Amino acid sequence: RNRTAAEPPPLRLSLMSLESRRAKSARGRRFLAQREPKLVENPRTALLARGQKSSAVVNELLTDLFCLKKPHAKHFRRHNAVHPWEDATPLEFLCQKNDASLFGFGTHSKKRPHNLVLGRCFDHRILDMYEFGVEASAAMAGFARGAGGGASGEAKPLLQFNGDGWENVVELKELRAFLLDWFGGKPAEAIAPLALERVIAFSASPEGWGAADGGSGGSRRIVRLRQYSVKLQKSAEATAPHVALREMGPRVDLVVRRVQRPAPDLLREAMRQPAASSASPKKARNVSHSKLGGREGRLHLPKQDLSQMPTARMKGLGKRGVAPKQGGGGGGGGG
Repeated sequence: RNRTAAEPPPLRLSLMSLESRRAKSARGRRFLAQREPKLVENPRTALLARGQKSSAVVNELLTDLFCLKKPHAKHFRRHNAVHPWEDATPLEFLCQKNDASLFGFGTHSKKRPHNLVLGRCFDHRILDMYEFGVEASAAMAGFARGAGGGASGEAKPLLQFNGDGWENVVELKELRAFLLDWFGGKPAEAIAPLALERVIAFSASPEGWGAADGGSGGSRRIVRLRQYSVKLQKSAEATAPHVALREMGPRVDLVVRRVQRPAPDLLREAMRQPAASSASPKKARNVSHSKLGGREGRLHLPKQDLSQMPTARMKGLGKRGVAPKQGGGGGGGGG
C-alpha cells in the first residue's frame, strides 16, 4: 500500500543478519563473547518502545518502567511500525540487536486504548507475552514530595504478592513467575536489611481468572501495581528497627486482555540447566585466603638431596680432610 510521508517505513530485517556477523578485532570478539550463553547469565535488559500511535498515559508508564529497570534498560522514544501480535519478527530483531531478553511495548487505538504489552525472549525468540490495558495510572513524578527521597536506581526491589490467588490459581501462578522475571532484577544470594530500599507490591483478586480471555460473568482480571520506599526508623524495641513504607509510584491498575503462553518445546529448552550448575563447584585444594584478601597456596615437593645439586665448583672450595696424593720415586723431600 502507499505510505504517507509521516508514516515510518516498515522494519524488514532478518535475524540472520546479526547471527552471521564475525568480529574483525579483539574488541569485537569481546563484545560477541558477552552475548554468548553463560552458566551464570548477565542481568536481563529490558527494551521499552512505542508503537505507531501511543497516548500520554502509555508514554508516562513506559518512562516509569524504564526508571524501575535502570541501569539494565533501554528506552526508545520514537515510534516504531511494529505489531507484536501479527508479526513478531521486527520486535525480535530489536531485542537481539540491543541484547534484551525483556521488552515492553506501548500502543493506543480505539479498539484497545492505553495498551501495554510485556514479554520475555529466549534465544532471540519471543517466549511469552501479556497484553494489559492501563485503567488507572499515576506517574512517579506525582509522588516526588511524599516519597521521602525515594530509592537508589540500582537497589534490588522486594517483590510482594498480596492475596491467596497467586498460590491457588494456575493463571496467577504463571503471571507471578512472569512478573518475577520482569521486575526481579539481578539475582542475589543474600541482601542486608539496610540495603532494602523499595518494595514492589502486586495484588489481584481471584475472581475472573481461570476462564477464557476476558473473564466470565462481567468480571475482569485486574492486577494492581504499587511501589513503596522503605525507611528504617528508630524503634522502641532494640531487636529491630521500625519499617516505614511511603508510596513513591508508579500506581498502576492493569487489566489483562490477551495472553500468549510459551510453546512447550521452547519452554522446555528455556528451563533446561547445564550439568555444571547442578553440581557444587570443586573446592581448590591447599589454597587459603589471608585476612587482607590475599590468596595463599601450599605446594608439596619431594625431599631434595642437596649433595646432588649442580653448582659452580671452584678449586678453593674442594673437600677438606683428604690427604694429597703421594708423588713418585723421583720426588724431592722436605726438610
